[in-house]
Amino acid sequence: MSKDIMDVFNDPSASKALATVDSEGTPNVVPKGTLSAIDEETIAFADIFGDKTNKNLETTKKAAASAFKMPPAGYQIKGTFQGFQRSGPLFDKFAKQVKEMLGMDIKSVGTIKVEEMFPLIPE
Repeated sequence: MSKDIMDVFNDPSASKALATVDSEGTPNVVPKGTLSAIDEETIAFADIFGDKTNKNLETTKKAAASAFKMPPAGYQIKGTFQGFQRSGPLFDKFAKQVKEMLGMDIKSVGTIKVEEMFPLIPE
């Protein structure tokens, strides 16, 4: 991902959503404010309530995510789910952020390897 894409995904004021698909091809889209770019190839998110999302990710490994803000700037990524981390530095970072922002505990941190990127702004 370019710096511009990473900046939008890492902007706490940006609106963010995560899309998955189940084994029968039924899509599921959920708001996911914790979506963040952790490096040029990976986005991550805190797992707080994601039962259906998690099942879809573990079953099909397919994901798409978008982040957008005003003035119009936004991106969509598509990629492959890599797994959930339930401990370690990445988990600790997300757990601290979510506790400070929402006062909630997380179950894990999901990671997605970014394979495609698209702008969401009119060209």
